[in-house]
Amino acid sequence: MSRAHPEQDPQERSGARPTRRGLLAVPLGALAAGLAGSSAAAGEGDAPGLAPAPAESLNGHVLEVMSRYPLDGSYGYHWPKSGSWEGTTQTLRYGGHTLTQGDPRRRSYCCGLTFEVYVEALRLAAGGEVKGLSWQELHELRLRFFGDSKQQERRRLSQFGLESLGLGRSVTRLEDARAGDFLQLWRHSGSGHSAIFVNWTRDRAGEISGLVYWSSQGSTAGIGYSAEKIGPQAVKVDEIYLGRADWPLVPARRSKRVFAPKGE
Repeated sequence: MSRAHPEQDPQERSGARPTRRGLLAVPLGALAAGLAGSSAAAGEGDAPGLAPAPAESLNGHVLEVMSRYPLDGSYGYHWPKSGSWEGTTQTLRYGGHTLTQGDPRRRSYCCGLTFEVYVEALRLAAGGEVKGLSWQELHELRLRFFGDSKQQERRRLSQFGLESLGLGRSVTRLEDARAGDFLQLWRHSGSGHSAIFVNWTRDRAGEISGLVYWSSQGSTAGIGYSAEKIGPQAVKVDEIYLGRADWPLVPARRSKRVFAPKGE
């Protein structure tokens, strides 16, 4: 388990408001407004200010996988101080190999859960394992999500993993974020969090002032939605890293990947 990824409960570290529990089927605009007092009007089924994710992305499958997890605390949060547990609710196997060992109590921590969602979204999109994608690449992707890779990347994490392995691309403008993007954030306190992006919250002038995400954290007693402010005592605006996973995989990006399994 990574110690380069100082995951902390955002409720304790940054004054995030407690999340309301609910299903992903709740309109994202209403969710954002309810969590963070957004003044934007919520369209039915739409997040204010967000267009749908491009068709050439995994986002829709990511949101479908998210909707399968209960938000009643039965999938709890656990961040052990030692050991090598990978933080996933279930054992993930791919290509005949074990990628992660699941928790018998279905607990998780943030980067373990986001990696789990990525793998399950891929399976959903492909109807099984993805032709041409090896278990070694997914193993390396997990290391990059966790900050444990020999590539020595310790800040961008999920964004870097998707982009560098040719599995997606960076979303560099906050305004271009879409629900289902992979998120790594860092706070002025020094703590960080891995999550699935849901929406921005905005002030009365319409400027981005915070964000809503889905992940595993202590403030929601496990898997749930949470909101945090962006600012000097909260999330660092220049360290919000967003990555969008490709679907289908793009051969041109894959040919330039940093990592390749032995024998290729």
